[in-house]
Amino acid sequence: MSDPGTGRILVVSSPRSGSTWTLRTLSFAEGTSFVREPDNVDTAAAVRTGVTRLGFGPYPVVEPDEAAPQYAALWDLAFQGRRALALRRGWGRRVTRTAFALPRPVRDPLLKVAARGLGAMAPRRSHVVVSSVMAHFSVEWIHEKFHPRVVVLQRDPLNIASSWLRLNIDAFDVHSRPAIVERHLRPLGVEPPRQDASTAALVGWWIGALATQLGSLVERHPDWILATHEDLCEAAETQFGDLYQRLGLTWTQETETHLREGGYIEPLFRGGANTFTPSAGGSDAATRVRREQVDAWRTRLTPDQQSELREVLATFPNGGWVRPR
Repeated sequence: MSDPGTGRILVVSSPRSGSTWTLRTLSFAEGTSFVREPDNVDTAAAVRTGVTRLGFGPYPVVEPDEAAPQYAALWDLAFQGRRALALRRGWGRRVTRTAFALPRPVRDPLLKVAARGLGAMAPRRSHVVVSSVMAHFSVEWIHEKFHPRVVVLQRDPLNIASSWLRLNIDAFDVHSRPAIVERHLRPLGVEPPRQDASTAALVGWWIGALATQLGSLVERHPDWILATHEDLCEAAETQFGDLYQRLGLTWTQETETHLREGGYIEPLFRGGANTFTPSAGGSDAATRVRREQVDAWRTRLTPDQQSELREVLATFPNGGWVRPR
């Protein structure tokens, strides 16, 4: 188990909800490290037995009363400030494949011991901020086992849809996997999409379904913090100041510089690694760049796409938001 003195913070959102920028901004707090999406591994693989060859697949379903030792090892490392091995390539991929091939009675204790051993050598940080865009159906398990402060981040569903359509992002089998549809979505009144749904309609359904799931979690856990991407963009220093205070984080000069000069940070994926680049160069430019994010969907979506998405999103309780803004 991770060091009980570490302030663990988990930011959960749907893909393209601004979690990378939010995580990066929180990471400038005093004594804070961040880990981006440790569970976003092998997501294209089919989930048949709870795990895939290299990871847990897209949107793992892990209930609070499950043991899930492999998943526990992954999150133990994450809350130590480590991303569990470089799973996609190199020696990390080979070691992980070997570990996953071991019989479960051998493998699970080894993973637990390895995570604890790395934890003993990890540098001590006041806070570790971890993000996930895949934990919608497992975050209660994570919360029960590791007790992080949970931030649920929402964004205008039309902005999310514009990015998903532009980048060909999908939610894999969320609309058809029985463990998700029957156990989680139908009890919330969410029925699967039509089989002949267009790409835009299916994207709208995915976004609405995932937001509805997060909304139900926020209702069940009133101590969880709900943050809105558009609010953070429109009044970054005020909104992040409030978020820092609620999370017990200490504002630093690096935070100030990041917001005044960095504008809006987007991840760049190069050779499997994540790097970050500022998209502004001063206070006025930073404010302008952030505000442009609020209405980005207006220029990215065609009128037909907007109409189709609005029609689908209107079928969800909060219109595709986690909670109406």
